[in-house]
Amino acid sequence: MTRRIKVGILGQEYVLHTRGDDAHVEEVTRYLLSRCEEARRATGTSSPVTILALAALNITSEYLKMKESYERLLERIERQQERLTTIIS
Repeated sequence: MTRRIKVGILGQEYVLHTRGDDAHVEEVTRYLLSRCEEARRATGTSSPVTILALAALNITSEYLKMKESYERLLERIERQQERLTTIIS
């Protein structure tokens, strides 16, 4: 069952529909706000739209790098598993 949670981001209030608990939503919000602050400091802009767009781009880049790293790790594990299976057989 989804619930509604209000969060404030850069002076704007948003209503989220979530199945997650409050602690998770708060963690996500804090992380986004920290990335917004990084974007604001890096550019000197005060435009919420620009700050949020840059934060979203940075978070997406970070996610894709982590996803690629995770996929490489899975491939290494699978190769190692195959080697071990061959040794055991």
